[in-house]
Amino acid sequence: MKKRKIILSYDYELFFGDRSGTVLKSIIEPTNMLMEVMEQNGFRGSFFVDYLMFRELEKLSDQWSMTDLKLLKDQIRDMVKRGHRVELHLHPHWIDAKYNGDGTWDFSDFTHYRLSTLDEDTIIKMFKEGTEYLNGLAREVELGYRIVAFRAGGWAVQPFDKLKNGFETSGILIDSSTSKGMYCLEKDKSFDFRNMPDGIYHFEDDVCQEKTNGIFIEVPITSYKQNWLLKLVNAMCSSETERVTDGTHIRSCEKREPTPKRTFRDKLFSERQFMLSFSQFSSKAVFLAILLNRSTVVCAIDHPKDFSKETIKGIKLISKICNNYSFNELKYDTKDYIF
Repeated sequence: MKKRKIILSYDYELFFGDRSGTVLKSIIEPTNMLMEVMEQNGFRGSFFVDYLMFRELEKLSDQWSMTDLKLLKDQIRDMVKRGHRVELHLHPHWIDAKYNGDGTWDFSDFTHYRLSTLDEDTIIKMFKEGTEYLNGLAREVELGYRIVAFRAGGWAVQPFDKLKNGFETSGILIDSSTSKGMYCLEKDKSFDFRNMPDGIYHFEDDVCQEKTNGIFIEVPITSYKQNWLLKLVNAMCSSETERVTDGTHIRSCEKREPTPKRTFRDKLFSERQFMLSFSQFSSKAVFLAILLNRSTVVCAIDHPKDFSKETIKGIKLISKICNNYSFNELKYDTKDYIF
């Protein structure tokens, strides 16, 4: 009997590199493939939908953008109709995005990549508008639908005190922006989750500080250290991680430090932290990482835009050991809060 529960979460968004990709090729088509493979294996996904993408498309009137908006709205309704979950995602650098007129966007300005760069009233408005907009689409096919979870764009959920009123105003109970041990100290993308509790927990004013009976619940994205065993499995098992989409994560304006040369021993025994994801790693290595994880509930993160053949293989493999789970179920399943 399968005792492990898994939340398959996906950030529903375009690429933010030099090529944003198109709505059709980087969101609609891969999401349809994702839903198909999940449903074939007894799963339903939780899609963190980038509301600000919809808001900016609503401002345009050319044929391409209107078609893209219709495709996105229709897919959200279809998700809910098929039993998948829609949750709130906010990438505030859409404020500074420029439309290229051909279905693609210029995201070269990252001034507002983090929500904390905005004033509190603007943040509250984004939360309120986003939940109302997505709830409205979902309720066209499921009366009473309610968004319960949030994920910050770029995982930039800190400092939480600037977001707290947005959570309360929009009725969001669950955050899933953190991942144990992960951190990034770059100016535009700063977050630090090195000092946070294990598993799922309640919190109030700080996403990394547990508070018994806190009004919010943190569901961290499961992370794991890629030890020598996982590296060997990853190297020995052929993987098909080539994306089928049409954008890129790479930003040519970013300065990249040259990778220092390392010995074979260093490469094998050094341990790097990763978020649990299927698209860009060997599915067998990720499957083993889940087996080695002791949590009863694990939360995977992925993106439709990263869809690859490895995505399909990973979902098929985990169906052997995991049952489907969602943030909405967690809201009522209080016994799972302490894992």
